[in-house]
Amino acid sequence: MVVDALAAGTLIGPWHVVQRVAAGGYGTVYVVHAKHRPRGRRYALKLARQPDSPWFSREAEVLSRLRHPGVPRFVAAGNWQPGSGSYPFLVMEHVEGESLYAWARARNPTAREVCALFMQAAEVLAFAHQRDVLHRDFKGDNIRVQPGGRLTLLDWGAGWHPEAEPLTGTGQPPPGTALYASPQLHRWRMEVPSRQARESLRYSVTDELYAVGVTFHRVLTDAYPALPQAGEGWARAWPNPRVPEALASLVTRLLALSPEARPPSASALVSELHQVLAHVDPTWDLPLFDWAIPISASSRTTQEVPGMAGPMAPGQEVPLQHARLQRLDRIQRLREARELRRRVPGQVARVEARAILAANRARRRQALRPLLRWAAAGVAGVLALVSLVWSLGVFSRSDIHAPERSSTPLVARVPGPDQAAASGAALPFPAPLPLEKEAMSIPLKQDRPVRGRSLARDCTLAVGAASTLIACAGAQVMPKPQRCSTEALEAMKALNLRRDGKAAITLDIRYPFRPDAILATVGDGDIVSVLEEKHGGLPEGTLLYGRLWTAGEEVVGRYTRAETPDGRTYPVCFVLGNSDGRWPKAPGSKPGAVVLPRNVGYTVVDAFP
Repeated sequence: MVVDALAAGTLIGPWHVVQRVAAGGYGTVYVVHAKHRPRGRRYALKLARQPDSPWFSREAEVLSRLRHPGVPRFVAAGNWQPGSGSYPFLVMEHVEGESLYAWARARNPTAREVCALFMQAAEVLAFAHQRDVLHRDFKGDNIRVQPGGRLTLLDWGAGWHPEAEPLTGTGQPPPGTALYASPQLHRWRMEVPSRQARESLRYSVTDELYAVGVTFHRVLTDAYPALPQAGEGWARAWPNPRVPEALASLVTRLLALSPEARPPSASALVSELHQVLAHVDPTWDLPLFDWAIPISASSRTTQEVPGMAGPMAPGQEVPLQHARLQRLDRIQRLREARELRRRVPGQVARVEARAILAANRARRRQALRPLLRWAAAGVAGVLALVSLVWSLGVFSRSDIHAPERSSTPLVARVPGPDQAAASGAALPFPAPLPLEKEAMSIPLKQDRPVRGRSLARDCTLAVGAASTLIACAGAQVMPKPQRCSTEALEAMKALNLRRDGKAAITLDIRYPFRPDAILATVGDGDIVSVLEEKHGGLPEGTLLYGRLWTAGEEVVGRYTRAETPDGRTYPVCFVLGNSDGRWPKAPGSKPGAVVLPRNVGYTVVDAFP
């Protein structure tokens, strides 16, 4: 029976299969719910691919020893007997999110963002090592990043603890992935044929920390590290100069050839990360990767060149086919090299837009909870007062009047932008900034670390997106008045967007979204914003492409294209702020690095002022 592709509705013990999630070397993971609770909580069920697999009892032992927010909570274990065989399974907490590598590839993260995940991973391992548990298969594919930024380490089936029964034979290497194996494990594998069969290598803490170094080297550089030879260093092999020196040095130490040169424990690694984060500077808030310049529609490409036609000489079919495959491989390698350490602005914007909308919905729910509690308490108080008054017979007195209700509104406390979150805890969601419909004004906020960008780089990005954005002119300090195109006016009329209409947006979403961020740092050049509310025919989550000018006393912003979540695009004429298209700079602004609120607004116009 094929157990790695079960249909929805299959019953595995007391659990109903909802959908298949993923498959690994030893088992397949399904989302399930309890048989008698179809609308209840969802869990993750890992089912063995082979009958009587011993790895599942090992993972159950390990998970039962670890109770940590960064480890899936163990729920149950059992055996499923669909026929003659018995397939063990585990049920554990279902963790939403994406793998660490997918998270990094879909965004343009900053060093601060990556270091926060680095810290959480080190804390999970420190917790496990203090309880004599080793993961032994640490890699980005086994790390899940949840939407709120919390990290969970999955797949403990290869884990080890002192009382565990051996799962591999004597003389065999420990389980794990070869790309994450330390130099000592590689050397042991090469020398094992000449060793006695009784000799085996014990996986150690330093081997696990080496795997941590490989994982975050790939996250920071988009590439695996090369295995150094004896006497060689890592300085020449570090490929991303945007990584801060302190963070690059720490990852380099984890990848040291000698185990003694690595941190002695995961707890020591956590301490070093705390020291590194205590001395960060504004460069830690810069994107780690360049922005890819889209190919112009007028560019020529050899991909569209027609293939060879005409008669073919006998015996040349195979060589010509081989040459064609070689050419395709060469083109693929060139494409991968061109895209290495680059991010596409539109793709990152769509990912960040989804995160912003999800955070906004969670923030609205969070804001409603105290109101509901106050309403419930008010109703209970009124009922208690009525019951008390009725029991005392006060209603018979004509001189008693109902007290007037206070008109003072409740104000929710908003955490400051520099308020530190607890380690491993979800980031707080601040209340949204109010959008003034008549006159948009910005209250003064605390200064934030600036994230500067050069004018030349912004111009390069704008030229690459010239089909959708206003061109970047080096000599043009501020834009000139310009009437909207006929196409934009017709599109806005069809979308029911009237002049002077306003809506709330999140400013520049090409940078990693932080729910606790109140301010953003921008510079001259193109910008991608996201619509936070439905406006006319534009749904929530619509991307707005435009440009900012920051050289004057106030920031001037214009939007010329809207892209709805279903992929439709419309020419538009929006300006930042009110109809004058200007927004005041926040304290802490510098030339080329202007501080603005992350939540702003736009106004519909029929001509750019």
